[in-house]
Amino acid sequence: MIKNKKVDLRLKTLKHNIDAVNECNNDTLKDTVLECGIGYHKKYPYNEETINLFNKHEALQKHREEKLFSSILNFTQTFYSIKEYLVKEYPSKEVIIENFFSNEKVKMKSRKEISNDLKHNPEKDLKFGIGEVSREIILEPKKRIEKINMRKTWFYSGIDAVEYCNILFRELLELIEINFNESE
Repeated sequence: MIKNKKVDLRLKTLKHNIDAVNECNNDTLKDTVLECGIGYHKKYPYNEETINLFNKHEALQKHREEKLFSSILNFTQTFYSIKEYLVKEYPSKEVIIENFFSNEKVKMKSRKEISNDLKHNPEKDLKFGIGEVSREIILEPKKRIEKINMRKTWFYSGIDAVEYCNILFRELLELIEINFNESE
């Protein structure tokens, strides 16, 4: 990727982190009810065995949600640490690096803003819940169709945090490919 060993090590860590984010996200989309052996088609008596089954389902679901939160937090902190190493190792490109991390915006947020918010700003912390993750508007003659995709996930300022992390990762790789090419 990049000749600098310190930056390259953090990029490899970031790749591991984005893989973990996506894997944890996929886990949260699995049906924990079925995984715990609860059948939707069955009636269950109210007894200790049934209560334990439903507690197992809730604990598994909560564990997966917390694991996804941790993965997102690790990703964002590693992402921002790369900025500091790029500036230190490539001082001649500081303006490009600062523009990328601090001035350019993704979905109305600068790239460093999410990292700073998650470290220092409890009001802006990630929130888990059902929300809109995408919207598509199809215009046809005399007709407007609006498709809204809702999902339960971690949101940062109304943005699907998993999608946000994937965007950040892709754009960082593009920045490095364009500005820190190994042939330089």
